Amino acid sequence: MKQIHQEFEKGFIWWAIGIAVFGGFMLGGHIAMQIGFDMGLPQALDVWIQVHGHLQLVGWAGLFIMGVSLHFLPRMASVPVQKRNTLKLILYLTVLGLLLRANFEFWKAYVDDENFVKVFEYASRFGNIVEFVGIIFYIFVLLKTFLKASDFKKRGFEIVKPFFILFLLGWLIYSLVQASAVLFERYEWIVWNKWSIWVFMNFTLFPISFAFSILNFPLYIHLKPPAKSIKYLGYAYLISVLTHAFALLPTCEITMPFDFNFTALIVDLLIIALLFNSGIIQRIFLPDLELSKSPFWRRDRIEEKGSNLERKPRRGYSDYGEFGRFELLIYSAYVWLLIGLFLDILARVFMLAGLNIHYGEDPVRHSFFAGFITLLILGMAQRMLPGFMHKSKIANTKIVFWTFILGNVSVFSRVVPMLVPLYLSGSMWIFTKIMLYLFGVSGFIAIASIILLYVNLWKTLKMGENV
Repeated sequence: MKQIHQEFEKGFIWWAIGIAVFGGFMLGGHIAMQIGFDMGLPQALDVWIQVHGHLQLVGWAGLFIMGVSLHFLPRMASVPVQKRNTLKLILYLTVLGLLLRANFEFWKAYVDDENFVKVFEYASRFGNIVEFVGIIFYIFVLLKTFLKASDFKKRGFEIVKPFFILFLLGWLIYSLVQASAVLFERYEWIVWNKWSIWVFMNFTLFPISFAFSILNFPLYIHLKPPAKSIKYLGYAYLISVLTHAFALLPTCEITMPFDFNFTALIVDLLIIALLFNSGIIQRIFLPDLELSKSPFWRRDRIEEKGSNLERKPRRGYSDYGEFGRFELLIYSAYVWLLIGLFLDILARVFMLAGLNIHYGEDPVRHSFFAGFITLLILGMAQRMLPGFMHKSKIANTKIVFWTFILGNVSVFSRVVPMLVPLYLSGSMWIFTKIMLYLFGVSGFIAIASIILLYVNLWKTLKMGENV
């Protein structure tokens, strides 16, 4: 019996890009500009940072992941989403809640009248609840998909099962903490929010990135099929992040027999082990070593044209160049992940040894999110989404390359200046100023890369040729 799957809900992608450009990246870029050009920090800086972070996590990365997963996973599991309205309901609830919360929380800091402050606060809390309901619907749909899938092992789900368990758990925990903001005092909430951000990054964003990479890279970049040992590394990662999250729990009154820096170190080392075991790192730096000899490229073609049958695809890839150099974005994403891991490991080792290190969490966090997650989205979007839109190629392959250039320049400008000690003097002081100016424009360079992504996807959607 032929299964009828729902068409790709493109609204997730358009809203993700819009919120990134006009919300998350815009706020972050403005803060960076004021720091880099010594313009003074904005009033209510903590609110700016909090709204910026939430828009980036749920608005940019979260909505993008929702849209792709609701299209890809039901097809892979052979469990169609029954009603298209389900997809629209998830999208509208999540976006509406996100916009209500972000706007009223942000502008509340600039309202003096106490009556209006209360109105803004209640509206922000209402937005939190609406967003929470949208996320719960999303979790329910994916959970239903996984539970109904009868051939998980056959389709490769078994290998990445621990990552999907963490993925759903991360969404649930993060949304519960965000919806519970009303229960906390301001400073209590800041601590809980910071904890939930760590959970979302390590339970949700990292695992889904690893799972999609493991499932799709054999097709897209001819990575060797995943070994069964990845599943055991996945469960080890699951246990380690659960342990570390428990150790960091704001209300945890149990004295742990180890330093939390030690558990963080274990998490980092397990990610590195996973990257090597999957062959992703070797594929980047030693491309022939982990190159599959299986003709995966033919599996990616819905319909082959005669001209394409007469020529071979690019060596090591499933395409003929019609998606541009998308792999550069994917490879650079994983390079930034390695940089972030190196910085975090170095900091943890120093702290375990009782030594100080001059940089804080900022360069690590932005290596992970702006470097790894955002660049991976930019690369996978321009390789995967044309197929979701029934197109056989991306509209402009040159734009793909420019998103790679601008994306990496923005991450470099955001991360590297934070590693330069600001107390340098003499001729090195000039270098410090240059780094600060780079830092100041980093957010707007990132916005340019996101706009290019939008232009390329929109032009692709409007192309006449379908497959």
